[in-house]
Amino acid sequence: MIGAGLAGGLVAYELARRGISVVVLEAGPRYDPRDRPAALARLMEAGERPWKLEADRDGFTNAGPVAYPLNDFRVKGVGGTTLHWTAYAVRLHETDFRMRELYGIGDDWPIRYADLEPWYGLAEESLGVAGVGDNPFASARSKPYPLPPFPPSYADRVLTRGCTALDIRVHGAPFARNSVAYQGRPICEAYGVCASHNICPIHAQYTAEVHLDLAVQSGRVTVRPDAPVLRINTDAGGRVRSVLYAGSGGAIVEQRARHFVLAAHAVESARLLLLSETTRFPHGLANGSGMVGRNFMEHPFWYATGRIRENVAPYRIGFHTTETHQFCSPEGRADEGAHRIAFLNQVGPKPATLALESGLWGDALAKEVRENFGHQVGMHAFVEQLPDARNTVTLDPRMRDRFGNAVPRLTYDIGNYERDAGRRARQTMRRILEASGAHEIDLHEGEPQRFCGHQIGTCRMGRDPARSVVNADLRAHDVENLSIVGSGAFVTAGPLNPSLTIAALAIRLGRTLTP
Repeated sequence: MIGAGLAGGLVAYELARRGISVVVLEAGPRYDPRDRPAALARLMEAGERPWKLEADRDGFTNAGPVAYPLNDFRVKGVGGTTLHWTAYAVRLHETDFRMRELYGIGDDWPIRYADLEPWYGLAEESLGVAGVGDNPFASARSKPYPLPPFPPSYADRVLTRGCTALDIRVHGAPFARNSVAYQGRPICEAYGVCASHNICPIHAQYTAEVHLDLAVQSGRVTVRPDAPVLRINTDAGGRVRSVLYAGSGGAIVEQRARHFVLAAHAVESARLLLLSETTRFPHGLANGSGMVGRNFMEHPFWYATGRIRENVAPYRIGFHTTETHQFCSPEGRADEGAHRIAFLNQVGPKPATLALESGLWGDALAKEVRENFGHQVGMHAFVEQLPDARNTVTLDPRMRDRFGNAVPRLTYDIGNYERDAGRRARQTMRRILEASGAHEIDLHEGEPQRFCGHQIGTCRMGRDPARSVVNADLRAHDVENLSIVGSGAFVTAGPLNPSLTIAALAIRLGRTLTP
């Protein structure tokens, strides 16, 4: 197993349950969960990042019109990006799997929502997803959420008034965060730092460490941190024989196995395949189609804020609790663009910020805080990006990491489809704010483009080996004992976070893989 994140942890755990021995190689360190409160304090007080990125190990370059800030989002370590995710755990819609068939855009997945639906339920149970089945736009589900939902905030109620006036239907948001004690982890205590600082000090939020620890406890799984894989070796018949990784003291270690699972996320998985070229695979391992590294996708997002008369008591919870999927599958999707809108619970200046910036004291400061804290509301919109073969992860021709390997080079742009969808989303958010009684509305249009940190595509699944990298079972078309799991295998991105789909595919692979 290459990668100890969400996908790697779940696959390793499921294989161990079946009696299969697994070695998990992770490029980053093992962080001690007991250090989370101190790490959070250092982050809040001094801006010290808890998860270390190293310039000579984690470098990358940009070559496209849009400079994508990869290192703002990725984490190398046992637990992967679940160490700092927001834990929003939502299913894709049935329509997201049939984009070409239904709308004439994008491509169709080789599987349908119905194929993945039972695995979605298992993923929700495995991660401990809190939610409520009140989403009128969601696809059918066969079982309820395992944990009760988090209640809507005061700001949610204010913005819901505007949505009701506009005939926009809202509903709850599912999160892999404990609304009640679950799996030996405590209930969320609303520290309010989930979205702002992306860390849970008490482990109420799921991380992949949960299943990696269970896998190790089985006695069948070994996790080796600080072991970046440098190359995948194949034999004369084109099967993977071993991988080379950097061990302690600079030693290069060879690890053999019967089957290999690549779970290093969309960018690093593509990079490793491209680095593993041979005479048989001159353009990179498993790249007979030329699709490795292509169709890199993200979720561009925009947000809007406004001021209202009521005080909505923000910052009491660290994540959103109400959203709408009404615009996720519009009939005119090819022209309108799919997007999801969520209400924010952390908007506006905090009392400490007001105190520091105002320079006021005593009664004047109290008046300043009363008048300016808690009167802002806001929302953001995630926009679907279509697959585009021109958006790529390739090998940089000049820059090398500490091991002498080319770093990933991202060539990335946002097309008219995404920009038009963003404009439409901003118009809708303005209308909601106005209908909710907000004024001083700001669409933040002059600010740099923001992204969600969702790297998607680059190793897509498909039935046709000439147009995809892996089949519907996530096995590489060109290499029979290599599987690739994670968001890199997605065919399209949809307008929703990929994590629960990653988890569902990982559990499916772990329970069905025949090494």
